[in-house]
Amino acid sequence: YEGGPTRSDHPNKTVCMTPAKQRTPSHRAGATIPATPAGSDPIIICRSGNSSKRRRSGAPTTSTDRYIPNRASIDTDLLHHLIVRGADQDGENKTQQCETPKKRGTAKRARCLFSGTTAKKACNRLLSFSTKRKLNFSSDLMQCTSPRIVPQVPKITEENALKILDAPGVSKNFYYNLLDWGTNNIVLIGLKEGVYYWDAAKSQAYVLPQEASRDGDLVTSVKWKPDATKHLVSQRFGTTKLWDSTVCKLVSRHNTPTVYSASWQNNNVVTMGRGDGSVLHWDVRTPFTLNSPQFLTSGIICGLEWDKAGESMAVGCNDNKVQIVQSSNLQGSTETLTMVYQSAVKALAWHPSNRGILATGSGQNDQRVVVWDLISGVYRNCIDTKSQVTGVLWAPSTNELVTSHGHFDPNLRLWDMSNNTNKSKLTGHSNMIVSIAKCSMNDQIISLSADESLRVWDIFTKSKSINKCKLSSSLLSLDKIR
Repeated sequence: YEGGPTRSDHPNKTVCMTPAKQRTPSHRAGATIPATPAGSDPIIICRSGNSSKRRRSGAPTTSTDRYIPNRASIDTDLLHHLIVRGADQDGENKTQQCETPKKRGTAKRARCLFSGTTAKKACNRLLSFSTKRKLNFSSDLMQCTSPRIVPQVPKITEENALKILDAPGVSKNFYYNLLDWGTNNIVLIGLKEGVYYWDAAKSQAYVLPQEASRDGDLVTSVKWKPDATKHLVSQRFGTTKLWDSTVCKLVSRHNTPTVYSASWQNNNVVTMGRGDGSVLHWDVRTPFTLNSPQFLTSGIICGLEWDKAGESMAVGCNDNKVQIVQSSNLQGSTETLTMVYQSAVKALAWHPSNRGILATGSGQNDQRVVVWDLISGVYRNCIDTKSQVTGVLWAPSTNELVTSHGHFDPNLRLWDMSNNTNKSKLTGHSNMIVSIAKCSMNDQIISLSADESLRVWDIFTKSKSINKCKLSSSLLSLDKIR
């Protein structure tokens, strides 16, 4: 179940404007934010923090006059000539429709004052109230009015999986992150209350030793350490465990609010997104109790991802927001950059080589994939996938993106982000894809679905000969995880 927006009651919450489709555009002193075009859904970014001022959504400020003309954009000499000595041909034709000379003069002056005398000279209106605001990263409020682009492709190539594995007991929960592929070529899988290893090189499955737990204490999140020597396992009733994978030994065990997502900033510090709206940064070399949480929202943090350099952290929540937190603001500061959507955002992926490029995928009520350039503060791509987005992954060296989906279309899709086209469709799953992961060694992709199956895909490789032909029974390996 994908939850809706939740109200934040925390004193350090980020104050943003919700992008309702029928919302009237807000106004600021000396500037007017243009209205959203018909058929488009705005995505609003706002910078917030300790110094930010709270603004009630949809309410204009009362201390400014929005009808103050902007002298810098007015050519007074030209407009004086047009008003006093005559009008253009188009204006004369229109004034002939008036009944009296007085009305013709009034109509001519009104066009010069408010709308310009010609289409080419529309900027030369006498009373010009503002110039168009430019989007930039340092603005207090930036609005991206993006139409929903639905790619029209004559034919989409359908591709099949290289390997299929049986995975009974997959939790069908949008917020869970149950899959991760380590640098040791071992896949970490959370099924019911247990955790499993799948060695991709040997095609063998192993079960992690389990402690006695209550019924329903499902695994909610799994995450490998960058060097794959340890991994983190979190469960529904608030247990977080750190395992040493080299000797298959439990290193530490702690009780916390439920952890739904996790990401390693570096090889020692892991950040956990919890169900109480906080993130916890833990240096695994120090005692767990020395760390204090950082509250960002009152909802569930279902997506969390550090960039490659460990400088920026993207946090996706079920309050329909994505927050960007800099590593310098982890202690004591609540300043964040926030993108607002119309549904929960779980799917997050930083570009592997281009700094500041973030891909986001939203839930059932939004269904969009948006690629943001956070350095310039604008979006690059916005695609309506017509389905709930549960995961996004970048190609290693090309401008391609793989998305996994839930309701309405439980498949994977490959997108060419240079022209917003859907290149191929990876079919086979019959139910919601809960999680996807990519191998760092050969760039293969593995997907875990609520149809209780794991599928391995070879879509990023240059050679597509295997995917273009129908798989024979000898190529299809059926393993079972028990």
